[in-house]
Amino acid sequence: MNKNLVRRRNATKRMGPRIPSAVRRLSNALCFGVARSDCVTFKEIDRREELSYKEFEEGYLYANRPVVVRGALRKWKALSRWTPEFFKTEFGGMKFSIADHEKGQPDYRGDGGTEYTMAQFIDRVLSSTDENPAPYFRNKKMYDLFPSLKQDIEPLPEYCFPNWLAECHLVKHVREALNRAAAIELYIGCQGGAFPVLHYDGIGTHAFLMQIYGRKKFIIFPPSQAGHLYPRPGKQNFSQIDIDKPDLKRFPLYANAVPTTFVLEPGELLFVPSHWWHTTKMLTPSITISVNTANQSNWQELIEFVAMRQPNPFVSLASRAYLTGAGAWRAWRDRNWSKSVN
Repeated sequence: MNKNLVRRRNATKRMGPRIPSAVRRLSNALCFGVARSDCVTFKEIDRREELSYKEFEEGYLYANRPVVVRGALRKWKALSRWTPEFFKTEFGGMKFSIADHEKGQPDYRGDGGTEYTMAQFIDRVLSSTDENPAPYFRNKKMYDLFPSLKQDIEPLPEYCFPNWLAECHLVKHVREALNRAAAIELYIGCQGGAFPVLHYDGIGTHAFLMQIYGRKKFIIFPPSQAGHLYPRPGKQNFSQIDIDKPDLKRFPLYANAVPTTFVLEPGELLFVPSHWWHTTKMLTPSITISVNTANQSNWQELIEFVAMRQPNPFVSLASRAYLTGAGAWRAWRDRNWSKSVN
């Protein structure tokens, strides 16, 4: 084969070709010898115990396939300490505002609404019913609000690494967006409470959900079913579907959607891959930690998400070029670091 052609092909693999993302995802998958699961539906989610990082990487991370890992949080003090009563006792005077009625609303962070003290909020959580649920304390920056609790959730499971979101990036708007997305977030919910909208996480990131207290039901769909889920105009990672009461007259294709439903138990970790649609409902009072990640497995999705949302074409092109180069360098660094420790 022509040597120049070989060099061009190798450079394309390293830097990420400018081809449709579906083709790019397939290319990424083939480089790692696995088939991605973007188009696959599952009756039951895989539940694994003692899952090695290599097994996770090959079977789930690069396959873009969700998995629940049992016992992943066994080293965390939070498992034996964190309860609704704990937060009431330790932080009862803390004040915050939460949106009361946000079903289907596009406010992803759930801010605004009624002001509560933590003690008042926990009382509502504990007296909540399916018919009259308390508001959802969600997407709150863990280390900003509760820095003293950092040691309770260390170390983070190894599956959450590497995480290129949390690193220093030279371009300011990229650095701010990615570092913000990497923040560890806390969720405290009640029986009957739910996340307000079916969605996939922004910037093309993976999500790790770690259940500390209570039981939480998840409903997930693979990326290939987006056409049945009616993405919201102008907010493409939010669905217009009300999972509890779908309007099939307005959204007839939803009848063809095939969800996977399961319950996350205390001490379990859930990996939700890039572009997988998901939402939740609490079966009991619930406490959850989440972290979003990006690395070589989903960096191209992140590039597309960031570049396509820049109103200025030049900024879009510059963002794409910078992120492509940054990803290539980090992939090279991670490969060489891995070789040095093995």
